[in-house]
Amino acid sequence: MDLTTRLHLLNLVRLSASSESTCRAAERAERRARLRRKEAAAARRRCRSAVRTAPSRDLDDAVEALADAQREYEARAGQVEAAGLRWRRALVASERADARLGGELARTRKLTSAGQPRRKGARLAAEVSLLAELAAMPEDLIRAASALLVQSSGGKDSVVMLDRVVQWAKAAGCLDKVVVVHADIGQEAEWPGVRDLARRQAERYGLRFVVVKAPVGFLGMVEKRGLWPDAQNRLCTSTLKRDEAAKFFTQIVEELGLDEQALLVNCLGIRADESPLRRRKPELAIDHRASNGRRLVLTWHPVFHLTEREIWQEIVDNTLDYHPVYDTLIPRLSCTFCILASFDVLVRAVRLCWVWGLETPKTYVDLEDRIGHRFKNKFSLAEVVAEASRLEAAEGPITWRRGDAIRHHLGKEAADLYLQQLALAA
Repeated sequence: MDLTTRLHLLNLVRLSASSESTCRAAERAERRARLRRKEAAAARRRCRSAVRTAPSRDLDDAVEALADAQREYEARAGQVEAAGLRWRRALVASERADARLGGELARTRKLTSAGQPRRKGARLAAEVSLLAELAAMPEDLIRAASALLVQSSGGKDSVVMLDRVVQWAKAAGCLDKVVVVHADIGQEAEWPGVRDLARRQAERYGLRFVVVKAPVGFLGMVEKRGLWPDAQNRLCTSTLKRDEAAKFFTQIVEELGLDEQALLVNCLGIRADESPLRRRKPELAIDHRASNGRRLVLTWHPVFHLTEREIWQEIVDNTLDYHPVYDTLIPRLSCTFCILASFDVLVRAVRLCWVWGLETPKTYVDLEDRIGHRFKNKFSLAEVVAEASRLEAAEGPITWRRGDAIRHHLGKEAADLYLQQLALAA
């Protein structure tokens, strides 16, 4: 099966899933409309009873209330009829989308009618199979893409991901399709120099660099909600990064000016090794929420199968620039105080802020006190700062050398080699 056919089938999968989702939403709306009609009918019965038992002096008011209840019931009945019509139409559209997908799969893969994806499980199996095939052919995927958007935090996984995508794009003769997108979560929440580093990493390959930013930064979002994010509600990722990056999808499609549906490949630097939740993600997936008639958006994880050690080895092998935060053995270049970080890592982050003269610890503690919500269930940021103060008094400020992250993961020889290569490249 050629690449064009695979992408055509994936779009049919998207349409089938979208139609099913619309159908379910219409069915729920119809049920809600029926419930409201039932409530209106009960209210009308109560008003009728009130008319029958009302004393003469209150009869006019009771009659007027019954008339209002009758109008409300009729309005609700009309809503039920309209909602039922929308649900039936959605059901027909869903069945047609399933049948079309099933027919195309049967034709291209020589399936029997029993193999057609008329149920969600069969459709999902077809989706997983097609995406796995595409993930195994990165250069072909890049050739087919209208644009590749590399979401870069400037961190170690992002820079390795970018380097991999660039090498594949060069081999495919499509480097001009690659755009690096950096989501700025606010200077008060990011380590200094992160945006400039992401820009330099893009400029190394001569790539376009785009910054997206939410109207309200991380701390503004926390203050507005009165709550810090947590592992189950990572709004720092969803609201400040993913949602803002998705807005750029519309812009890039408009810039492309294509007559047909655009294929956007959205590259994220997440790894299976990072957490059980991420391990369950596929290497390549349809972004059903971001896709529509004008664009099919695929989410790609080019470094998904790499371990942390392998990430650092690629940084050494390709002399990739990384942020000095890693040399202090802080493992993530995300928020200055990451909600996923351990107590010890947060303590080290506070001490690094003090070395760099940043007001971030005080800003965060003040906000924590103001909203009355602990940074994490197990401990507060005030407790983190207190422990950092204790260690600072006992040990003095933290120190580090360039290459300490590589020494930690790969050893002294690898760090020496990296620093030599970096000096030669300067």
